[in-house]
Amino acid sequence: MEDNKKFKNIKLIVTDVDDTVVPESHMDLNPEYFDVIRKFREKGIIFVGASGRQKVSVKKVFAPVQDEVAYLADNGTDIETKDFSVSMKFEEEDYKKLAEELEALGGDFEYMPCKPDWGYVDERAEDFYQLFERYGFQMKKVKNLVNLKDICKVSLYHPDGIPKDIEQKMKDEWSDRMDVCIAGKAYLDFTKKGCNKGNGVKILQQYYGITPEETVTFGNADNDISMILQSKYGYAVGNASENLKKAAYEIIGEVKDDAVLKKMKEILESM
Repeated sequence: MEDNKKFKNIKLIVTDVDDTVVPESHMDLNPEYFDVIRKFREKGIIFVGASGRQKVSVKKVFAPVQDEVAYLADNGTDIETKDFSVSMKFEEEDYKKLAEELEALGGDFEYMPCKPDWGYVDERAEDFYQLFERYGFQMKKVKNLVNLKDICKVSLYHPDGIPKDIEQKMKDEWSDRMDVCIAGKAYLDFTKKGCNKGNGVKILQQYYGITPEETVTFGNADNDISMILQSKYGYAVGNASENLKKAAYEIIGEVKDDAVLKKMKEILESM
């Protein structure tokens, strides 16, 4: 049995959403989470929903307790708590060059630039638009994605998953200026260099005076690695990527078995 006494000093709990607490693109969170979150808040623990989704969508997942949750949305580039908010965006020239390159991929590739609370798709990409409606996103169709301003995140999508050669090509070309990482099964996400979930967790820790030893994180994909490494107790669900499992403090059960909920209950019971 794991020694749970170490959890007595936990002050910050952060969880990814898709394929960590709900299946990819789903909105219905097990209602037991809401009771656990309320109990954490009663103990003064900050609870955070961290996701590649936009904040509007994450709030819908946590709807019954959304005012008691802090948010690291759009891969940590859109931070919101009761006390402060932060938004981090690309350099305009970097975004424009990236968008032009993604346009040139053609084929079945689509991409979605994001600002806080809004996602944008090409007006011809109806199926892609409908895909994000399932996530509860606020979306706009536009004629020209390249000329958008104040973009904080870009998601490249391929229905069969991002090919390895495309993933590596983008990392080789952009990793000096951007964080480039797989997010879920079909997406490759781009954010400004250093603007990721781990940086978001660090900002929260610094603002509230919380250490990594007082932090618990949960995730499943490569875009969660940075936040797993920003906490002493970083948990990978059993369905996580191999890269995340290697970075994790411990591997727990799978999303289908509510493994994160079970671990949260263990933490709560140890306090």
